Amino acid sequence: MMDNVLPAGLFHWRSPYGVAETARRLEDALKAQGFTIFAHFDHGHAAQEAGRQMPPTEVLVFGNPKGGTPLMLAAPTLAIDLPSKILVRQDEDGAAEVFFNTMAYLKERHRLMDMDKEVTAFDRKVTELIRSSLT
Repeated sequence: MMDNVLPAGLFHWRSPYGVAETARRLEDALKAQGFTIFAHFDHGHAAQEAGRQMPPTEVLVFGNPKGGTPLMLAAPTLAIDLPSKILVRQDEDGAAEVFFNTMAYLKERHRLMDMDKEVTAFDRKVTELIRSSLT
């Protein structure tokens, strides 16, 4: 990031692969862990189709209704932020960066109570998946 200050609640990881390969690896790893990929947006391609320039930028929308539904029942407004998303973008130096909104941040945002164990487990699983699939 240009100013090296992340917005609140974002996990950040630098990938040794390009954006497309990083997104593919993450999608494969998420599927292997039982997550559903609800959407895969290629913002860079969409910008190009609109006649605009944008560095390679992709977003994976993923989740697991078995785990997400209890969270949304406990804090209904959480549904605006679920399913979860991973952003993969090319930075100014040409490297691929990965960003993930942590559930811990969303827990605070939506005042999700009494689900600390589930929130911690989800964040740990996703951040470990990101690290292990991109090393």
